[in-house]
Amino acid sequence: MGGVTIRPARARDLVADIARASGSPDAEARGLAENLVDANLTGHDSHGVSMLPLYLDMVRAGTMKLGASPSVVAETAATLTIDGNRGYGQTIMAQATDMLCAKAKTAGAAVLALRNTHHIGRIGAWAERAAGHGCASIFLVDVAGVDAKVAPHNGRDARLGTNPICLGFPRAGRPPVVADMATSRVAVGKVRVALNKGEPIAPGLVIDADGKESTDPATMFRPPMGALLTMGEHKGYALSAMLELFAGALAGGMTIATLTPSEKRIVNNCVAVAIDPAAFGTLDTMMAEADRLEAWLKASPPRGGDPVMLPGEPELAARRARADGLPVDAGTWKLLVDLAAAYGIDAGGYLA
Repeated sequence: MGGVTIRPARARDLVADIARASGSPDAEARGLAENLVDANLTGHDSHGVSMLPLYLDMVRAGTMKLGASPSVVAETAATLTIDGNRGYGQTIMAQATDMLCAKAKTAGAAVLALRNTHHIGRIGAWAERAAGHGCASIFLVDVAGVDAKVAPHNGRDARLGTNPICLGFPRAGRPPVVADMATSRVAVGKVRVALNKGEPIAPGLVIDADGKESTDPATMFRPPMGALLTMGEHKGYALSAMLELFAGALAGGMTIATLTPSEKRIVNNCVAVAIDPAAFGTLDTMMAEADRLEAWLKASPPRGGDPVMLPGEPELAARRARADGLPVDAGTWKLLVDLAAAYGIDAGGYLA
């Protein structure tokens, strides 16, 4: 079975139908489908439809609670603490982001502490959502409840998660500027995509169990397990450790050092900040300054064939390129076909 190309709308239908068949309410199934397919549209296949088989493994294992809603644990005028009740991170995070931004619009700025939720997907999606509310945002996330994937600087085995950080900046009438990155050199999902495609990964991303560099993606999925390296050497490690403290310890969700690992669970904890630019009285000037900065950066002569771009513009380019069809590699498509068949669904019918 080879790879396929599927129209985005039909990919959403397929994911939603499988999720509903697994027991998700319609709104949850649709929200999940929107988020996963959107990740594919932005070029981040690691956080797209390839995640669905893993999620449903968690559902079957009982570590994912279908139909869960966020619970407000504590609240002040400018802070919000939410328990995700082990629900789909996409569902919980969408609601939490909306609640955070509503509070920021009232208080000028607000802070969210989110804990006990499953994988919240591509973090950039939530910065984009916050920008839709007119808010600038910062998201600090840790990855706990699953085996560590990232080695600390100078360490040989995995002790950290990929722990992403994301910043979003709204622009009037234009897409927001969004910088979304793991603190590891590459996301685990991107290594999984390479494994599904049967392709090697670039050197310098992964070490094997002996601490030697490896280009084999299976190093991260078959014992003896290897580890990802941090971006920027000690700098990425320092960021990752601080994200454990902010997202795990400060948010009350526990860090990777405490939460017992489970192969059938991915827990994300998050501290997020939303800022209403109107509260600073800089709404007009900040937009003009953003335009000037963009022009200044893009005036730099390119070193190679690619132009200077703002953070988030590669995702916009991917959306344009994939608007009529999403490429799904052969390994991922087989997983989806088999998963759909288990629920009596013919995945091939969605390719028409």
